[in-house]
Amino acid sequence: MTSDGDTPPIRRPWYKNPAIGAGLFLMVLGIGNWFTGEVNTSRHQAVALGLESSRIGRTPSAEEIEIARARMDFYHVVATGGRALTSLGVLIATLGVARQLRS
Repeated sequence: MTSDGDTPPIRRPWYKNPAIGAGLFLMVLGIGNWFTGEVNTSRHQAVALGLESSRIGRTPSAEEIEIARARMDFYHVVATGGRALTSLGVLIATLGVARQLRS
């Protein structure tokens, strides 16, 4: 109720809360990066260790191993960034939900 007792304040719908929207966006973006980074890191790790090439009967060259290691490092950074974005999204969405429930 308002101070003069007329009508209760109108609550904004949860889906119009910018903190909840931003948090959900960051979570989706972070989960996508996390998944992509993990999948591609393991794929390039197999190439760097020579597991992929041994199945087809040849050994990888030093250049192929170096390229696979560089890509593995890149995708490791992508996965780490995905974890950070997901965590930040969870935090922001939680704060948005708490604010929404308080109002």
